Amino acid sequence: MKKILAQAMKEWRLFRRDKLLILLAVLMPLVLMTLAGGTQSLRLRNVRLLTYDYDNTLLSRTYLETYGAALTFRLVAHRPSESPEFALSSGQARAALIIPQNFERDARRGEGPFVQLMIDASDSNAATALGNMAAALNTSFARNTGIGQRPQQVVRLEQRLWFNPGLSSRVYFGSGALGMMLIIFPALLGGLTTAKEYEMGTIIQAYASSLSAGRWIAGKALVYVLIGFFDFFLCFTLGIFMFSYRIPSDPAVLLVATVLYLMAGVFFGMMIGNATGTQSAAIQGVQMGSFLLSLLLSGYLFAVSNIPVQIRWFSSFLPATHYIQIVRNSLLRDVGWATSFRPMMGLLALTVFFFGMNVLQMRKMQFKG
Repeated sequence: MKKILAQAMKEWRLFRRDKLLILLAVLMPLVLMTLAGGTQSLRLRNVRLLTYDYDNTLLSRTYLETYGAALTFRLVAHRPSESPEFALSSGQARAALIIPQNFERDARRGEGPFVQLMIDASDSNAATALGNMAAALNTSFARNTGIGQRPQQVVRLEQRLWFNPGLSSRVYFGSGALGMMLIIFPALLGGLTTAKEYEMGTIIQAYASSLSAGRWIAGKALVYVLIGFFDFFLCFTLGIFMFSYRIPSDPAVLLVATVLYLMAGVFFGMMIGNATGTQSAAIQGVQMGSFLLSLLLSGYLFAVSNIPVQIRWFSSFLPATHYIQIVRNSLLRDVGWATSFRPMMGLLALTVFFFGMNVLQMRKMQFKG
């Protein structure tokens, strides 16, 4: 244990001398967490909707006002002689609403006039959401105006939204941003400092010392795990004010998961640093392995079940997948060990795996005593 602490103290002294690493470890997680959690939204607001009212009656204008009253749409008048196709293709709007002639007459007769809604479906998720919103507004218009036959209501549905009743995207992405920040920076610090040992030749000191591979790795990683834990408290404090974080009723679940997550991240970065031997290659490897894959496959942006089945299995090998699930269980659902036990075991297995890979990479170290 004394040898591990001695190696950790040596690593701490080297870290203190590098001002760039200190800035990277303290300031950048706060900046990127603010951007990752506060700049993304799953809700559509003020979508430009071109209106083509060829009936121009009281009822048609009431129909348009139904769309204008919704927060989702912002009504925009079209230019004279400008077709809806040209307006959508030129990016002037994302949807166009076309009300035909004789709209009010056909509606009063019960003939059901056809209103056309043209949606730019380049973004399939946004197009689906806009279509669902338009269908809801159409139903609301028919109910409020009393036009058409009202179907007999067999079942009354009442919704109750749990865990995020305000449907806030900041709460959803803000909780996941904690996992994204804690996987990239500790891993990056571990990868950079390990690769720097090879570039500067100081790795020879480890070869010549009496440290075993496991002790050298543990002592080197200890400093960056503690720095990552400091980043965790900084980001959590930021999350309380920006993303409505709340301390869970059983904080031990989150704290234990954070320790395992930081260890997995640092061991992964050291593994990349040992494999590459250069800082530039280590940066690219960490960015690809810890950030890009975690961003796309961990469940941060969308549910893991929505990932194509051909690559969904790879999500289980990402520490961020298990940690983000535990974070959302603790911060949003406020559940304990029973729900988070399985992802906790996944984190533990990955931590042991990355540590073992580092030991195997250092197996050529020759020690005495």
